[in-house]
Amino acid sequence: MKSVALAGALFMGILVGSASGRPLGNHQHSRRVLSELTVTVNKRALVTEVVYVTETVANVAVYVDENGTPYSTSTEVFSTNSSSVAVVTTPEAPQKATESTPTPEPMPSSVAPVPPVTSSSASSSAVPAPPVVSSSASPSPILTTSSVAPSSAKEEGVPTYAAPETPAPTSKEAQPSTTSPPPAPSSVESATPPPPASSSSVPTDTKGDDGSLPLGITYDVLTGSGQNTACKSRDQIAKELDQMKSFKAIRLYGNDCNSVPQILQSAVKNNQKLVASIWRPTEDLNGVIQIYQDAIKQYAGGDWSVVALFSVENERVQSGAMTASEVVDAIHQARGQLRSLGYNGPVGAVETVPAMISNPAICEAADVAMVNSHAFFDGNVQPKDAGSFVKSQVAMVKKACNNKRVVVTESGWPHQGDTKQNAVPSQENQKVAMASIRENFDHDMILFNAFDSPWKSDDASTYNTERFWGIMQ
Repeated sequence: MKSVALAGALFMGILVGSASGRPLGNHQHSRRVLSELTVTVNKRALVTEVVYVTETVANVAVYVDENGTPYSTSTEVFSTNSSSVAVVTTPEAPQKATESTPTPEPMPSSVAPVPPVTSSSASSSAVPAPPVVSSSASPSPILTTSSVAPSSAKEEGVPTYAAPETPAPTSKEAQPSTTSPPPAPSSVESATPPPPASSSSVPTDTKGDDGSLPLGITYDVLTGSGQNTACKSRDQIAKELDQMKSFKAIRLYGNDCNSVPQILQSAVKNNQKLVASIWRPTEDLNGVIQIYQDAIKQYAGGDWSVVALFSVENERVQSGAMTASEVVDAIHQARGQLRSLGYNGPVGAVETVPAMISNPAICEAADVAMVNSHAFFDGNVQPKDAGSFVKSQVAMVKKACNNKRVVVTESGWPHQGDTKQNAVPSQENQKVAMASIRENFDHDMILFNAFDSPWKSDDASTYNTERFWGIMQ
């Protein structure tokens, strides 16, 4: 109340000073003074305030004669009442003055800052009051929901997430705000870890966890040549197995030289998988399975998971040594025995691509389709295209075998021998071809062969390449 009294006294002093020395006889000037005073009163009456207290305010007008002697005083007393949700305005519109005098600067208000108004009852037909003079306190937050009367100012509404320094009327009736604070910039680097790499970028030694076969290599234990074929020594086998430990799968062709126990022991040590095979019809199916069973008990604690695949033959239908019906019977027989011993992995037979496609009964009997595919024997495939060629062969087998999983059990390129049309054996071409195969396959692929096989015999049908497929010299 003290600030109000001081403001009133100051106001009266200014009015008296402005009226002094103005002669009463000057009626035209007196009317102008009265008009100016009326404007001042009207301007004061139309100030819109939103407060939490009730104040009594007095406007005093002093009229003097030409000698400066006061002869009449007019006092207007009114109260301003407000609640936290109401905006009080006077219904009377101010009259526009043709000539105005400077208005005294009001004292800063001691009223607390106004909280956000959630609803307004102000009529849209009412004339807006002049902007409220900002107080020394912090500015009020912007209204979130309003029905404010129009203003002549063409100012767009301000988003609710940014409070202006002083409230400003909008150029049109404000609508309920639905604006939310803007999301974080999309350019900000996410704090979440990157997604795992796709299968094509995963190292070959991680394959197999999803049931697929990691990249492997074929191996045989024979040496010598012609009539002097013999078994490799245990030391030589151990040395070669150590050279192959970067491959996570090793394919065998049978139990030559009774090598299964030693190779299985090495596989367990090096965390490798075996693709087990039986050389039918030379080897006895039941006898070889029992050898695996004994070795697994001794070196793997009876855990058959060291064996990834089991094949009952290798290209015996292609060579005419077995019929498709005999192969199907062997698959069923082997599966039954293996299941009884604790092996629950895939069982099937290895054939060439043409033989597998031509004998769908083998596909139907097998758990997976196993095929040997060599781009060299096509004659028209360049080494750099070896991988894509084999991939197209796999697609053909998959289609013929009712979309069954296909495992390539042999694929390579000879480094020596005779040329077949456009296919040229050489060490350089072998490197290029093997790189192409690796680019197209990171699982379910077994490269052919770990080392050369001098014990094999060559003829025109193999283009004298049979001994020279080894990739580890």
